[in-house]
Amino acid sequence: MTGLLARVLAPARRALAGAGVALLAVGAIAVVAAPAEAAGPRPNFQMPFPCGETWRLATYYGHDDYDIDMTFTGGASSGRPILASYAGTVTFAGWTNGGGWYVVVDHGGGWRTSYAHMIESPPVRAGQWVSTGQQLGRVGSTGNSTGPHLHYEQTRDGVKTEAYFNGVPSGITSDGSPSTGPLYVSGPVSPARNMTSQNCGQVSSNRQVYESGSHSGWQMLPVNSITGSATASMVMGTNKLLYTVNDGRVYEASSDTGWRNLWTGISGVSNDALAVINVDGVKYIYTVVGGMVHEAASNNGWRNLNTGISGVSANALAAISLNGVKIVYTVVGGSVHEAASNNGWRNLNSGISGVSANALAAINLDGVKIVYTVVGGSVHEAASNAGWRNLNTGISGVSNDALAVINFNGVKHIYTVAGGMVHEAASNNGWRNLNSGVRGTGVSATSLNGVKILYTI
Repeated sequence: MTGLLARVLAPARRALAGAGVALLAVGAIAVVAAPAEAAGPRPNFQMPFPCGETWRLATYYGHDDYDIDMTFTGGASSGRPILASYAGTVTFAGWTNGGGWYVVVDHGGGWRTSYAHMIESPPVRAGQWVSTGQQLGRVGSTGNSTGPHLHYEQTRDGVKTEAYFNGVPSGITSDGSPSTGPLYVSGPVSPARNMTSQNCGQVSSNRQVYESGSHSGWQMLPVNSITGSATASMVMGTNKLLYTVNDGRVYEASSDTGWRNLWTGISGVSNDALAVINVDGVKYIYTVVGGMVHEAASNNGWRNLNTGISGVSANALAAISLNGVKIVYTVVGGSVHEAASNNGWRNLNSGISGVSANALAAINLDGVKIVYTVVGGSVHEAASNAGWRNLNTGISGVSNDALAVINFNGVKHIYTVAGGMVHEAASNNGWRNLNSGVRGTGVSATSLNGVKILYTI
């Protein structure tokens, strides 16, 4: 704290200290106001503390509007865990003179949260994905701080805003001073209040979507501010199409329109199952609604119609087309089922059993239908011309929740997640499972002009 700010705060700090008010932060994180850029919907932010804990939220004259100092009401604050208010990507984890040890998390859609004055170097790193409720550090008093507390901020498109927790406004808005900024919210100093954390282990499944191409060493690039819990992708002509599920709604974005993310109107679907195919220039989207597979088509205004395929896992779905016939694969009771549009969507058991209910992929290779599953952490391959015998590829140690496959110049390529990293294995390389260097917990794949393309979350 130097210069004008120090001179402005000094009298107020003396007065408040004389009144017995604890002064905690003396400046923490500098947030530069920026023009609004149409931020996405406000995430369902939670208190940055374990479920059921009650904390005092307060500010003081000259603290900066919307800044919150948090202290534990049940005893000492020092050393208590600090949790992520919402899922996102860590953009900063380190030291600054004002904030001490602190962390910034980008939640997508223009929203960020900041956590300052941690007791020690944070256990997370820049670029790391964190889930709602994941520990970011511990409460301390590093940097410009006069006592253990958490200095907390929520920003929208780079501009501080009133923090909300579990949909409830914090009530901490004005610091009462027109001299601190860059914002000024008129009014007296916001009164302190207590709030109880509802950060009870829920994990937001919506994550920033990244695109990586084989032609650029799999460099990860964010696809604008698109977030989702499931992705599917395909190519039509020279246009890449990306589909995501975000809180039960299906969105479509295309590379030829700068990845504008448009809601299709499809809603109420599972957050974890999504498949798309192109049949004669018509785009088809497959989702799961209440255990039933639904189909929506671009030539029918994306009306989401029930196929009648029922009792399926809400976490696994694959689709292909063969000679103009649409074919959908699902997992029912641990077994892969196949349903075709030319057979009234009768859902028939393929005999492929014992598979993960959370990972499924399929391709059409020269008229042969091939299905990929995960069984006990190993990827298995089954083909329609071999009686659906489910054979172990030898790819092992992979997540049970992520799987993608493409036919790339006649070579089968499988994408899995192992240790938080996307791996690639090819049929012409003995299924050697190679780390691509791409981070993620979910993956979809396509190709365009000789380039393999991954979309990860």
